[in-house]
Amino acid sequence: MPTGLAIRDPRGQLFDAAGRVLLRDGPAELTSRSVTAEAGVAKGVLHRHFTDFDAFLAELALDRIAVIGSQAADLRAAAGTGTVAGNLAAALPGLFSPEVLALVRSSSPGTSCVPGCAPPPARASPLSPSPRPW
Repeated sequence: MPTGLAIRDPRGQLFDAAGRVLLRDGPAELTSRSVTAEAGVAKGVLHRHFTDFDAFLAELALDRIAVIGSQAADLRAAAGTGTVAGNLAAALPGLFSPEVLALVRSSSPGTSCVPGCAPPPARASPLSPSPRPW
């Protein structure tokens, strides 16, 4: 990797690289090395901007949550214009992008987005009637 070169928006570049790694390889392959290799930067760049990889992952999640918050605000602002179905149809692909879903899966215990893995066991719906113990 070249050294001494200025990197434009290193945090954004690392976040974008992490999203690509999540989508392509799944959460099991999301490491500081895979992120920096995908971003085309030296591993030290990540550690210059984040105290450790856990801090990077926390900031990545917060960054994506902020994006979702902005998209939700746009959806609220659209209330009263167009149709409900039209507004939702326009908003949902951005709110539930593959990258966001991969990030959610990577932080949910017992789930996986690695190709070939079995899906997690089905959970009972909170709306299903449950047997009463009495």
